Amino acid sequence: MNKRSVFLFWIGLASMSQGVFAAEKIYHCQVLSDAYIKSNGELVLLQDSPRVGEDFAVIKKTGEVFGDVMDTLKNPKVIASGSSGNPYKVIWTQKAAGKNGAFVDYLSIEGFAKEGKYPFGFFSGTLLLTGVCE
Repeated sequence: MNKRSVFLFWIGLASMSQGVFAAEKIYHCQVLSDAYIKSNGELVLLQDSPRVGEDFAVIKKTGEVFGDVMDTLKNPKVIASGSSGNPYKVIWTQKAAGKNGAFVDYLSIEGFAKEGKYPFGFFSGTLLLTGVCE
């Protein structure tokens, strides 16, 4: 190989590596189902939910979420970075108006699933969203 070929090879390799590393730092997710828990404990699947089909992204390091579905959540705390046997987990907490009240939102992504599709579950009060991330 001549010097120019070697140089172009390394430039190409560097470009591909940056794309791979960027993809490893962000989950791209899509909501596939929307449900809520009724006061009697039954789970109700919403058939015509505007959230189904919505996309969002999660920055793995910080837990920040971007997308209309969960865009209002602030100050995430990554409680598990994910491993071969433990899902990626993020929580958001905020105080409620009452003395001892609090709101807690929770996202779990099965980042070790096969085929590049990682199922997720998101809980906010009685709301449950599920779907897949890549």
